Amino acid sequence: MTDRSAQREQRKQRPQGLITTGQRAEYMRQGNASAVLRAVLAYGPVSRAEIVRHTGLSAPSVTKLTAVLIEAGLLAELAPAEPTQGRPRVPLRVDGEHTVALGVHIDLLRTTFGLVGLGGRIIAEREIVHPADPARLGPGELVGRAAEAIGTFLRERLGGRRLVGTGVSIGGWVDGARGLVVEHGPLGWRDVPLLAEFGDRLPGPVVLEQTVRAIARAELWFGVGREVDDFVLVFLGNVLGAAIVVDRTVHRGPGAAAGGIEHLPATDDPSVRCPKCGTGCLSVAASDIALLAEARAAGLLDAAGRPGTGGSLDLERLVANARPAGSGSGDERAQELLRRRARRAGRAIATVVDLVNPSRVVLAGGILVADEYLDDLRAEVARRSHRGPSVAADIVPADFGARTLVRSSAVPVLERVITEPFSSLGLL
Repeated sequence: MTDRSAQREQRKQRPQGLITTGQRAEYMRQGNASAVLRAVLAYGPVSRAEIVRHTGLSAPSVTKLTAVLIEAGLLAELAPAEPTQGRPRVPLRVDGEHTVALGVHIDLLRTTFGLVGLGGRIIAEREIVHPADPARLGPGELVGRAAEAIGTFLRERLGGRRLVGTGVSIGGWVDGARGLVVEHGPLGWRDVPLLAEFGDRLPGPVVLEQTVRAIARAELWFGVGREVDDFVLVFLGNVLGAAIVVDRTVHRGPGAAAGGIEHLPATDDPSVRCPKCGTGCLSVAASDIALLAEARAAGLLDAAGRPGTGGSLDLERLVANARPAGSGSGDERAQELLRRRARRAGRAIATVVDLVNPSRVVLAGGILVADEYLDDLRAEVARRSHRGPSVAADIVPADFGARTLVRSSAVPVLERVITEPFSSLGLL
């Protein structure tokens, strides 16, 4: 037999494929452990018998896997429940204190960071405010200030917890795979290698994500997205964006450019025109910036916004003026501004609904400050979408939204622990 023939014969005797039998067993075991962990996240506290029912795994497998996950500090037992018959059942919950991720969110005015437990709860957070003119703050200076403050924070608050990595989120166009902020208009950044700027000054592994996608991932694991496999998260605030979730995966597209909704048509009013696209698009008709500009022009707010707030306090003031107080009826002009903004947003969202046909539309951002106007938005989507009135029931507010940026930033790191519990913790 020639050497080549012998080699062919040896190949025939090996297990086929790129994964050996032993590796297949380990990957299957990890997949089963993830299924157990996800069942406890979704339904917990739950007994082992309930985990068997939710996952379809055998009772012996669930018993072995839960023992490993408890030892690893990912699950914890609660006090036994009083049985109606038979032996008492011991509920299990996710251990939200032992395993944590660091979440870091960077925006125009501040950098916010904190520790987030495996169950999605924020354990501790802190922020540093940027200088008065943050657009002049270069990436190197911003990163240096943030890294120093984060180091102090971790020394004070981490304690004996296991830190599994850092998630960094920022708005604009972000290509996380390349660690790159392609464009961030308010900060004046273009093609900033943000992860390289941080270098080894953050606990690794470090994951970079765009803010809207990070919020969508938080909703996917801990919020309204737990119940469906596909949805679109629409963020309406000072910035605008969408995250498209299909089969529980966030779609990015080439260059991570998916989700741009700023220039979707929102109004036919000829007085409202975008200097970039020449239409009455979402950015000039329904963003927080556009809404507050209209309110100031109408004399409903001070001519200049309050410094250092990003418009959030002005938006809350506008909503407060619109709401009835005591026996009053509220400011009708403010009410109409908010209703019109909701209708304009609804027109753009109807386009998204018809294009993607999601099981659910999740709304996040400033518009939720005025959630009493969501019915106006829903009605406009129902009127313009080919899906008709039935679509209104599928439009829901986010559980978390814009004010849980630390949680959202940390989720991409926690997500890996949930889906790959053994390899992420070095237990394989």
